[in-house]
Amino acid sequence: MDKQMPSPQLLQQLAQGLQQAGRARDWVQLARVDAELARALPRWSAPAAWGAAERGALQDLRQAHAQAQQLCAAELQDLDQALTQMREGRGRWQAYAESNNWQDEEGQA
Repeated sequence: MDKQMPSPQLLQQLAQGLQQAGRARDWVQLARVDAELARALPRWSAPAAWGAAERGALQDLRQAHAQAQQLCAAELQDLDQALTQMREGRGRWQAYAESNNWQDEEGQA
């Protein structure tokens, strides 16, 4: 398979896709764009052979990808915190549910 230089438009399109999905917190779309990027990378020639426009667009793509990674890491940390709080509060929730159930049974008697 011959490797080729991607067009600046393709690189910009991928960067914009990552940015838009990240801003919207659209994790499914972010995964799609990331998968598209992963499929395209092996077909590209080494950036040293690229022109200035392609290298500039690649830099934008790298920056968009790094931002998407940071966004995902922050979201993962937020989810981890929420799950930790839920686990820590499970005993209180169970006690509340049991006390509510006891009050409902007492009212029916």
